[in-house]
Amino acid sequence: MNWNRITYPKPIQKGSCIGVTAPSSGVEPKHEARLNLALHHLEQRGFRYREGKCLRGDKKSVSAGAQERATDFVSLWLDPSTDMIFPPWGGEFLINLLDKLDFEKLAGTRPKWVQGYSDTSTLLFALTTITGISTVHGLNLMDSILENDDSLTSKSFDWLALSAGAKFEQASSPYFQTEFEDFSKDVHAKFKLEHKTTWRNFKGEERITLQGRIIGGCLDTLRNLVGTPYGDIPRFASRLKDSGLILYLENAGTTPAEVCRTLWNMRFAGWFEVVSGIVFGRSAAPDATTSEELSYEDAIEDALAGTDLPMILDADIGHHPPQMTIFNGSMAQIESSNGQGKLIQALV
Repeated sequence: MNWNRITYPKPIQKGSCIGVTAPSSGVEPKHEARLNLALHHLEQRGFRYREGKCLRGDKKSVSAGAQERATDFVSLWLDPSTDMIFPPWGGEFLINLLDKLDFEKLAGTRPKWVQGYSDTSTLLFALTTITGISTVHGLNLMDSILENDDSLTSKSFDWLALSAGAKFEQASSPYFQTEFEDFSKDVHAKFKLEHKTTWRNFKGEERITLQGRIIGGCLDTLRNLVGTPYGDIPRFASRLKDSGLILYLENAGTTPAEVCRTLWNMRFAGWFEVVSGIVFGRSAAPDATTSEELSYEDAIEDALAGTDLPMILDADIGHHPPQMTIFNGSMAQIESSNGQGKLIQALV
């Protein structure tokens, strides 16, 4: 596949059609009321939507078999009336449909925005690094209800309305959430933003500024792509010779020991030779409780020792929302100082 620049799909506007499918976990009956609410709110925002065949229902952590899920995704992608694909949430096993997707065929058609996080980032990462088509790491459909009106979440659709060449800025949130609400008990459950946001510079620097094209996703799922055609960061970097790369990683449930092994695996695969800095989102995983145990930060320090890469911790990315909207492949500038952060992206 021959490309050397990032491609940005057509902007999302009122009247655009959003395809909804679950390439990983489906929506169980107890959560369908929340799904219906999120779909209704898409209409209230002025969008149309089309449901895929793999969405309602979940068995053994997936909405359907791998081939069925892949076919459903491709059907929405190839549908000329669909402008975006928006999964309800992540899950566990999106990885098993990657080899059932013809990325060259997808790249040869009109691109569509695909947005989400968690296991959805497995697909986002592969799609952008293989085809050069920008994808969006950010809000999941099930969290896109109008009640979530904080400054980061409420502007997610505004950024999707931007055309190639546009530039926009996001600032770190004042507060974040640590525990998700049960949608089956409260269909209108919104984020509970009760904990103060504090970005940290890993080595205690007063200020860190990172520049380059940005790429990343969920550590728990991306670690399984290292060394495969779906996780070839050095090859991705070689196509984009105009800048370095900023890598962002968010941890859903990976233990410190697994984090350490994962980062070493990335290091052996050459990931850290082609990035200019790393941004870690707020970790949602259990951490060490005593100084005798390996901590999350110990794991990072062990695996990244000697690289001299600037690193930022606790950014607005991942399973402790709200989170920034990140256009994979975009030209980014990230600043972190005094506990606050800023992300500027240019769609070039």
